[in-house]
Amino acid sequence: MSNYKEERRFRCQDDRGKTYVVIQQIRISGQNAPSPKTDYMTEEGEIVNRLDEDHFLLLLEGQVLHIPHISDTDH
Repeated sequence: MSNYKEERRFRCQDDRGKTYVVIQQIRISGQNAPSPKTDYMTEEGEIVNRLDEDHFLLLLEGQVLHIPHISDTDH
């Protein structure tokens, strides 16, 4: 079983304006985890991939989520 440590949260929007919160977490232990690994998911538990600094891909829906350009303190 893996253990995770939450690192950061991002408030994102899809093209229709729906808001999502994406959680960046680090896998810190587990059977096959020799080094930490970063994973992303929404607060609802949907799996997300990071595309670049400003975009995530919501895998099951194929939606691209955008991080609005606001101050880092709001992330």
